[in-house]
Amino acid sequence: MNKPARALALSILLLLGAVPEYTAIRDPGEYLKKNVVTRKLPNGITVILLNRGYAPVLALEISFRVGSVDESYRTIGAAHLLEHMLFKGTDKIGTRDYRKERPIIGRLEALGETVDRLKLTDPENVRLPELEAEMKKLLSEQSRYIEGSPYDKIYTENGGVGFNASTSKDMTGYYIELPASKLEIWARVESERIMSPVLREYYLERNNVLEERLMRYDSIGTGLLFEKFIATAFIAHPYRHPIIGWRSNIPYLSVADVRKFYHDYYIPSRMTITIVGMQDTERSFEMVSRYFGRIEPRPDPEPIAIKEPRQTGERRFTLAFESQPYLVIGWHKPAFPSRDDYTCEVIAEILAGGKSSRLYRSLVMEKKIASSVSAWNGGPGSRYDNLFLIFATPSPPHTAQELEQAIYAEMDGFFDTASDREIAKMVNTIESGMVFGLETNKGIAGLLNEYQTLFGDWRHAVDYVSVIKRTSVRDIKGMRDKYFTENNRTVGILTNNRGNEGRR
Repeated sequence: MNKPARALALSILLLLGAVPEYTAIRDPGEYLKKNVVTRKLPNGITVILLNRGYAPVLALEISFRVGSVDESYRTIGAAHLLEHMLFKGTDKIGTRDYRKERPIIGRLEALGETVDRLKLTDPENVRLPELEAEMKKLLSEQSRYIEGSPYDKIYTENGGVGFNASTSKDMTGYYIELPASKLEIWARVESERIMSPVLREYYLERNNVLEERLMRYDSIGTGLLFEKFIATAFIAHPYRHPIIGWRSNIPYLSVADVRKFYHDYYIPSRMTITIVGMQDTERSFEMVSRYFGRIEPRPDPEPIAIKEPRQTGERRFTLAFESQPYLVIGWHKPAFPSRDDYTCEVIAEILAGGKSSRLYRSLVMEKKIASSVSAWNGGPGSRYDNLFLIFATPSPPHTAQELEQAIYAEMDGFFDTASDREIAKMVNTIESGMVFGLETNKGIAGLLNEYQTLFGDWRHAVDYVSVIKRTSVRDIKGMRDKYFTENNRTVGILTNNRGNEGRR
């Protein structure tokens, strides 16, 4: 499981016992188990419904169990690009005249595939300027038929807020909050969006993604560091793929490959619909069934067969960049539902779960050799075996190398002296210090949707606290030689190439 999902799980359990509507509920987990309605459409779509609250507002989420981990080297970046493309509309939405637009799209795609192939195999080909000029002319012609931001307009007119989407290593999700009276509009629009998307303006959007990459990764030292870190820690498993794609492959991501990726992975058996808010759940299910039941089922794609080989020696690299120094350390470990995953979550909280944690107190407050330190158990994804990660920023004049050694010393001390009292304090802190802003339909919908999509059953969320409470000192100490070894470690250091550290 990833850290945000865990935080949500604990938050929701607390808020259900805290808000007036649920003051009589002694066991929030049991409340959810009794009141959440879970059904499956004949085509394979899982539907989760929860009636709650006093305001007639619904949080609606659609997610697919597909992310960058499902990509091949040929399709790296496809999941993220598809997220962008699904905002472009259908043959009825986002176009003024699809009958006239459709042949233009066909010609653009044929030209685009030709241009991409020539750029890869014969970049000096004299025909390239002519073909690119023709593409530019066709794009201008197509623009006459395009209505920009079609879904934003529909939802804004109907009182929608928070319309958005996201892609991770493991899943892709689409979100909106709407008045309950607009449920049918949402069901009709979203089902058509999934059944008949038009990949219009594909080449323009592909360029936009490349610009996004340049802005969010290539120009930010920590972004490049983490991307290189994951590609170093994972040498075989597709978790090594950056969600946005590599700078070198985005300009050649084939529209035919992206369309096939959509056909293979945006399928009912990998789809979860979650609706939380004031509603008649029977009526909501009937509405969902009426519209989303029209989506044709398709076979599941082949499972990911490749596994990350056991690491047998430390992997280490340094990245020089015009940036403040930074440090990332990671160790391979199993993912949920392994019992060790829960134990590593406890370790992460004790070591770096806030200002009272061991690493923060020692390295930031007392020794002042770090300005920040944090931990993430479960990066970069949750569906497959993952990493326990520590991130830290050295405080000048201390170096990242100095900070790294200090972290190891603190961790050794932790494994030697961890106590039941410390574990109990950590659990109490989590239970009493949750984010109160998550007492919303959207927060609960996100929790249920994510657990169902990633792990096949949202009920894992309500069992989380009880499992965490069973963690013992013996469990923690057993992790040191099992996972937290030098041979199982990857280290990435970001150095400032304008400073003394970068010149060493």
